[in-house]
Amino acid sequence: MKPNHLVHAGLLAFATWLLPLAPSVAQVPATGARLAELAGAAQTGATAQTFTLSNGMTLIVQPDRRAPTVVHMVWVRVGSVDEVSGTSGVAHVLEHMMFKGTPTLAEGEFSRRVAALGGRDNAFTSRDVTAYHQQVPANKLADVMALEADRFANMHWADDAFRREMGVIKEERRQRTEESPQALMFEAFNATAFLAHPYRRPIIGWMSDLHAMTPDDARDFHRRWYVPANAAVVVVGDVDVEQVRALAEKHYGAIPARAVPERKPQMEPEQTGPRRVTFHGRTQQPSLLLGYKVPQLTGPDATDANSQDALALLLLSGVLDGNSASRLERRLVQGQGGKR
Repeated sequence: MKPNHLVHAGLLAFATWLLPLAPSVAQVPATGARLAELAGAAQTGATAQTFTLSNGMTLIVQPDRRAPTVVHMVWVRVGSVDEVSGTSGVAHVLEHMMFKGTPTLAEGEFSRRVAALGGRDNAFTSRDVTAYHQQVPANKLADVMALEADRFANMHWADDAFRREMGVIKEERRQRTEESPQALMFEAFNATAFLAHPYRRPIIGWMSDLHAMTPDDARDFHRRWYVPANAAVVVVGDVDVEQVRALAEKHYGAIPARAVPERKPQMEPEQTGPRRVTFHGRTQQPSLLLGYKVPQLTGPDATDANSQDALALLLLSGVLDGNSASRLERRLVQGQGGKR
């Protein structure tokens, strides 16, 4: 889904739910690109209200009357950081399989129904979260809530569907990673920068783990992590807060509560010196990738020294790189040294 003001507002509202819990996972900052999106969302100026449903699921609602549309998101606090060795990529695999049906919804029917409502849908997996989102006319919110709550609680598909989708995912890895020297270099970089922390593994997974993955690996991951109290529903758009709350309680609050699994700390050992890796790819153009471990942003309104440093570094990264007007872009690409 192309980002717009409603999506950005939803990202900011969601940050209030996710970021305060990040320190229990690892002292590693969120990505600059994601934080930049969250920072840009503040321009909407609307106030988000947060509720807890009867089963422990979080609901965040932010009215925005600028257009008769609504963005509906479900965020699950699980990503590649929660995978165990040998099943890298399972969080992303499960994201794909969530589109494969429920006992009452055929494979592919979810997206067809969203389109029939005049909307669009998508999903993504990151290191720390998995998210599913739709944008529809505001009067269709109840319909997408019913669809999303159904697949959250009742995902169901045959082993054959899993095997077919694994072929799609492996091809995705081949095209986006294994045929890209830059992507392979980035994988080697992460595996060198992190020795113990699961950020060392690629979100899409190592190909050897994808070859060995079974349908029950995905089902078990869903059963363990897709728990109401481990998820947040975010609604932004032309809505009434109390009506949204009632709809959420009807559709999501009916999902049985279960215990939230513990996210065990997986801390990176102290780094005592620089680490280097040399990667030889199928390219004639040399590349250099430098990385530094920096303080973590612990919350959207945090005032501690580490968070202030993290925000300053985020601002600096925007000045130096990341857009056509940045200093490094102008100097190295548009100026005297380099080509796209």
